[in-house]
Amino acid sequence: MESLAALEARVAAQRERLPQMYGKVDFSITPERFAGELDDKSMQLNEGDRAARERLLSNPETVARARAYTMLGDATADAYAALMPEYGFRPLVSMLTQACDKGVENVPDAPPELIAFIREMEATPDWIDMSLIEEGARVSRNPTANLAPFVVRGAFVATFLNKYSALPMALTGTLSHETAVRRIKETASFFTTTSLPGALNRFGTGFKAAAMVRLMHSMVRFNILRSGRTWDVNTFGIPVPQVDQMPAGTIAVF
Repeated sequence: MESLAALEARVAAQRERLPQMYGKVDFSITPERFAGELDDKSMQLNEGDRAARERLLSNPETVARARAYTMLGDATADAYAALMPEYGFRPLVSMLTQACDKGVENVPDAPPELIAFIREMEATPDWIDMSLIEEGARVSRNPTANLAPFVVRGAFVATFLNKYSALPMALTGTLSHETAVRRIKETASFFTTTSLPGALNRFGTGFKAAAMVRLMHSMVRFNILRSGRTWDVNTFGIPVPQVDQMPAGTIAVF
């Protein structure tokens, strides 16, 4: 596991690595949204929740990691998204689609940022066991296909009620009636797609879907931070931070 010091260094490095995106961000702050003390205002619902919070907050390293992830974007995908002023939205999506379908080496004049993006996704840690992933996909395939459309709707309602995670969608128009419906369908489709046989292999449908989701999130970050629209880093942290994406991996548990 990455050390806390390495994680915090990675967070701080975003400013120098992508000044056009993060140049005005002070990564030393703790945003208002982060409730690191037991008595900080939070969404706790009852005394049982308070006891759980007390247990979690008693671990200083866990708290520090959560704070760091509140200020962490996606350095590799962010760098590719930051090419929008030069390439435009559609060409970036088109090149990524081609790289996923045919290999990045077959994308004419592929920018280094795209190559780095694909190579990072192609890298498989030694501890990954693809046979276990395939078995997990098999077990989850039926509930994913039949329940995901309903579970995702509930998850999105919870997202809409959270002013921190919902604001990026509101600023980009994703919470309007038509786009909200489409976004729910896209999310349900993502979970279904990634559970298909071989979906997470290099040229699988899940690999491509994950790449597109990463790019979409990075484009939202880039547009919000560059535009200067209603976004206060001191209050909200980074748009679509890693900490807000972590719960998505637990949806299948429910």
